[in-house]
Amino acid sequence: QDLYKIGAEAGHPIMQAIYADDLTKEGRKKEALSWYKKAAEGGHPGAWYNVGRCYFNGEGTAQNDSYAVQCFEKELERDPFYEGACNLLGKAYFFGRGVPLDYEKAYKYIYTAFKMHDSTWGVFYLAQCAFNGWGTPLDYGMAMMFLDKMTFHNPEADYMRGYIYARGLGGVTEDIKTGVEYLKKAGNSENAKEELSHYKKTLFGKWVRRF
Repeated sequence: QDLYKIGAEAGHPIMQAIYADDLTKEGRKKEALSWYKKAAEGGHPGAWYNVGRCYFNGEGTAQNDSYAVQCFEKELERDPFYEGACNLLGKAYFFGRGVPLDYEKAYKYIYTAFKMHDSTWGVFYLAQCAFNGWGTPLDYGMAMMFLDKMTFHNPEADYMRGYIYARGLGGVTEDIKTGVEYLKKAGNSENAKEELSHYKKTLFGKWVRRF
Protein backbone atom coordinates (compact mmCIF):
# COMPACT_ATOMS: atom_id res chain seq x y z
CA GLN A 1 0.00 0.00 0.00
CA ASP A 2 2.89 2.37 0.72
CA LEU A 3 4.06 1.90 -2.86
CA TYR A 4 0.58 2.70 -4.20
CA LYS A 5 0.39 5.77 -1.94
CA ILE A 6 3.72 7.03 -3.24
CA GLY A 7 2.60 6.47 -6.82
CA ALA A 8 -0.74 8.14 -6.12
CA GLU A 9 0.92 11.19 -4.61
CA ALA A 10 3.27 11.33 -7.60
CA GLY A 11 0.20 11.75 -9.83
CA HIS A 12 -0.16 8.32 -11.48
CA PRO A 13 -3.91 7.70 -12.11
CA ILE A 14 -3.64 3.90 -11.97
CA MET A 15 -1.90 4.12 -8.59
CA GLN A 16 -4.49 6.63 -7.39
CA ALA A 17 -7.29 4.22 -8.30
CA ILE A 18 -5.61 1.23 -6.63
CA TYR A 19 -4.83 3.27 -3.51
CA ALA A 20 -8.47 4.41 -3.41
CA ASP A 21 -9.60 0.76 -3.61
CA ASP A 22 -7.36 -0.09 -0.65
CA LEU A 23 -8.69 2.84 1.37
CA THR A 24 -12.25 1.76 0.58
CA LYS A 25 -11.55 -1.73 1.93
CA GLU A 26 -10.22 -0.14 5.12
CA GLY A 27 -13.39 1.92 5.50
CA ARG A 28 -11.58 5.21 4.83
CA LYS A 29 -14.19 6.18 2.27
CA LYS A 30 -13.80 9.95 2.39
CA GLU A 31 -10.09 9.65 1.58
CA ALA A 32 -10.84 7.04 -1.05
CA LEU A 33 -13.27 9.37 -2.80
CA SER A 34 -10.67 12.13 -3.11
CA TRP A 35 -8.28 9.71 -4.80
CA TYR A 36 -10.99 8.31 -7.08
CA LYS A 37 -11.63 11.90 -8.21
CA LYS A 38 -7.95 12.45 -8.97
CA ALA A 39 -7.82 9.14 -10.88
CA ALA A 40 -10.95 10.13 -12.81
CA GLU A 41 -9.53 13.51 -13.74
CA GLY A 42 -6.40 11.69 -14.90
CA GLY A 43 -8.46 9.50 -17.24
CA HIS A 44 -8.25 6.17 -15.40
CA PRO A 45 -10.92 3.71 -16.67
CA GLY A 46 -13.67 3.09 -14.13
CA ALA A 47 -12.73 5.98 -11.85
CA TRP A 48 -15.70 8.17 -12.80
CA TYR A 49 -17.94 5.20 -12.05
CA ASN A 50 -16.41 4.90 -8.58
CA VAL A 51 -16.84 8.62 -7.93
CA GLY A 52 -20.47 8.33 -9.00
CA ARG A 53 -21.00 5.22 -6.88
CA CYS A 54 -19.75 7.06 -3.80
CA TYR A 55 -22.13 9.97 -4.37
CA PHE A 56 -25.03 7.67 -5.29
CA ASN A 57 -24.64 5.63 -2.10
CA GLY A 58 -23.44 8.43 0.15
CA GLU A 59 -20.07 6.76 0.78
CA GLY A 60 -17.51 9.21 2.15
CA THR A 61 -19.72 12.13 1.20
CA ALA A 62 -23.31 13.33 1.30
CA GLN A 63 -25.57 11.59 -1.19
CA ASN A 64 -25.92 13.58 -4.40
CA ASP A 65 -27.86 11.72 -7.06
CA SER A 66 -27.61 14.43 -9.73
CA TYR A 67 -23.82 14.55 -9.52
CA ALA A 68 -23.65 10.76 -9.41
CA VAL A 69 -25.60 10.58 -12.67
CA GLN A 70 -23.17 13.04 -14.28
CA CYS A 71 -20.28 10.79 -13.23
CA PHE A 72 -21.93 7.67 -14.65
CA GLU A 73 -22.54 9.50 -17.92
CA LYS A 74 -18.88 10.54 -18.08
CA GLU A 75 -17.85 6.91 -17.60
CA LEU A 76 -20.21 5.80 -20.36
CA GLU A 77 -18.81 8.44 -22.71
CA ARG A 78 -15.49 6.63 -22.32
CA ASP A 79 -16.99 3.13 -22.48
CA PRO A 80 -20.70 2.84 -23.43
CA PHE A 81 -20.80 -0.70 -22.01
CA TYR A 82 -19.12 -0.12 -18.64
CA GLU A 83 -20.97 -2.56 -16.38
CA GLY A 84 -21.20 -0.64 -13.11
CA ALA A 85 -22.13 2.66 -14.72
CA CYS A 86 -24.84 1.00 -16.83
CA ASN A 87 -26.34 -0.69 -13.76
CA LEU A 88 -26.37 2.32 -11.47
CA LEU A 89 -27.48 4.77 -14.15
CA GLY A 90 -30.29 2.34 -14.92
CA LYS A 91 -31.21 2.25 -11.24
CA ALA A 92 -31.22 6.05 -11.17
CA TYR A 93 -33.76 6.11 -14.01
CA PHE A 94 -35.79 3.26 -12.47
CA PHE A 95 -36.37 5.25 -9.27
CA GLY A 96 -36.07 8.76 -10.66
CA ARG A 97 -32.97 9.55 -8.63
CA GLY A 98 -31.20 12.63 -10.01
CA VAL A 99 -33.11 12.24 -13.29
CA PRO A 100 -36.80 12.01 -14.22
CA LEU A 101 -38.16 8.49 -13.76
CA ASP A 102 -37.85 6.74 -17.11
CA TYR A 103 -38.39 2.98 -17.27
CA GLU A 104 -37.35 2.79 -20.92
CA LYS A 105 -33.91 4.19 -20.14
CA ALA A 106 -33.70 2.13 -16.94
CA TYR A 107 -34.33 -1.05 -18.91
CA LYS A 108 -31.92 -0.03 -21.67
CA TYR A 109 -28.96 0.59 -19.36
CA ILE A 110 -29.47 -2.36 -17.02
CA TYR A 111 -30.14 -4.73 -19.92
CA THR A 112 -26.91 -3.53 -21.57
CA ALA A 113 -24.95 -4.63 -18.48
CA PHE A 114 -26.85 -7.93 -18.44
CA LYS A 115 -26.29 -8.60 -22.13
CA MET A 116 -22.69 -7.42 -22.46
CA HIS A 117 -21.32 -8.69 -19.15
CA ASP A 118 -23.81 -11.38 -18.07
CA SER A 119 -24.42 -9.11 -15.08
CA THR A 120 -27.20 -10.37 -12.80
CA TRP A 121 -26.98 -7.32 -10.51
CA GLY A 122 -30.09 -5.71 -11.99
CA VAL A 123 -32.18 -8.71 -13.06
CA PHE A 124 -34.86 -7.93 -10.45
CA TYR A 125 -35.40 -4.52 -12.05
CA LEU A 126 -35.48 -6.09 -15.51
CA ALA A 127 -38.02 -8.66 -14.31
CA GLN A 128 -40.30 -5.91 -12.99
CA CYS A 129 -40.08 -4.06 -16.29
CA ALA A 130 -40.89 -7.13 -18.36
CA PHE A 131 -43.68 -8.24 -15.99
CA ASN A 132 -45.40 -4.86 -15.96
CA GLY A 133 -44.52 -3.65 -19.45
CA TRP A 134 -42.49 -0.78 -18.06
CA GLY A 135 -40.18 0.62 -20.74
CA THR A 136 -40.29 -2.65 -22.69
CA PRO A 137 -43.10 -4.81 -24.10
CA LEU A 138 -44.89 -6.88 -21.47
CA ASP A 139 -43.33 -10.35 -21.62
CA TYR A 140 -43.95 -12.88 -18.85
CA GLY A 141 -41.47 -15.33 -20.33
CA MET A 142 -38.69 -12.74 -20.16
CA ALA A 143 -39.79 -11.78 -16.66
CA MET A 144 -39.46 -15.40 -15.52
CA MET A 145 -36.06 -15.72 -17.18
CA PHE A 146 -34.83 -12.72 -15.22
CA LEU A 147 -36.40 -13.98 -12.00
CA ASP A 148 -34.62 -17.32 -12.41
CA LYS A 149 -31.29 -15.47 -12.38
CA MET A 150 -31.92 -13.73 -9.06
CA THR A 151 -29.58 -14.68 -6.23
CA PHE A 152 -31.55 -13.13 -3.36
CA HIS A 153 -35.08 -13.35 -1.95
CA ASN A 154 -37.63 -10.61 -2.55
CA PRO A 155 -41.40 -10.69 -1.81
CA GLU A 156 -42.22 -8.88 -5.05
CA ALA A 157 -40.31 -11.54 -6.97
CA ASP A 158 -42.39 -14.22 -5.21
CA TYR A 159 -45.55 -12.39 -6.25
CA MET A 160 -44.46 -12.27 -9.90
CA ARG A 161 -43.49 -15.95 -9.89
CA GLY A 162 -46.78 -16.88 -8.25
CA TYR A 163 -48.81 -14.87 -10.74
CA ILE A 164 -47.03 -16.44 -13.70
CA TYR A 165 -47.25 -20.03 -12.42
CA ALA A 166 -50.87 -19.80 -11.29
CA ARG A 167 -52.01 -18.39 -14.61
CA GLY A 168 -49.67 -20.37 -16.86
CA LEU A 169 -48.20 -17.33 -18.61
CA GLY A 170 -45.14 -16.74 -20.77
CA GLY A 171 -44.75 -20.36 -21.83
CA VAL A 172 -44.88 -21.62 -18.23
CA THR A 173 -47.17 -24.60 -17.66
CA GLU A 174 -50.09 -23.64 -15.43
CA ASP A 175 -49.42 -24.84 -11.89
CA ILE A 176 -51.83 -23.26 -9.42
CA LYS A 177 -50.40 -25.10 -6.43
CA THR A 178 -46.88 -23.80 -7.07
CA GLY A 179 -48.27 -20.38 -7.87
CA VAL A 180 -50.15 -20.22 -4.56
CA GLU A 181 -47.02 -21.30 -2.68
CA TYR A 182 -45.09 -18.39 -4.16
CA LEU A 183 -47.94 -15.96 -3.53
CA LYS A 184 -48.01 -17.01 0.13
CA LYS A 185 -44.23 -16.51 0.36
CA ALA A 186 -44.78 -12.92 -0.76
CA GLY A 187 -46.14 -12.20 2.73
CA ASN A 188 -47.80 -8.81 3.12
CA SER A 189 -47.63 -7.90 -0.55
CA GLU A 190 -51.00 -6.36 -1.44
CA ASN A 191 -50.64 -7.58 -5.02
CA ALA A 192 -50.06 -11.13 -3.79
CA LYS A 193 -53.04 -10.99 -1.42
CA GLU A 194 -55.29 -9.80 -4.22
CA GLU A 195 -54.07 -12.54 -6.55
CA LEU A 196 -54.52 -15.21 -3.85
CA SER A 197 -58.18 -14.22 -3.56
CA HIS A 198 -58.74 -15.73 -7.03
CA TYR A 199 -57.90 -19.27 -5.85
CA LYS A 200 -59.36 -21.77 -3.40
CA LYS A 201 -58.64 -25.28 -2.19
CA THR A 202 -61.27 -27.97 -2.91
CA LEU A 203 -62.49 -30.54 -0.40
CA PHE A 204 -59.97 -32.91 -1.94
CA GLY A 205 -57.08 -30.54 -1.23
CA LYS A 206 -56.53 -29.34 -4.78
CA TRP A 207 -55.98 -25.66 -5.53
CA VAL A 208 -58.30 -24.34 -8.26
CA ARG A 209 -59.28 -20.98 -9.69
CA ARG A 210 -62.43 -19.33 -8.36
CA PHE A 211 -65.11 -18.63 -10.95
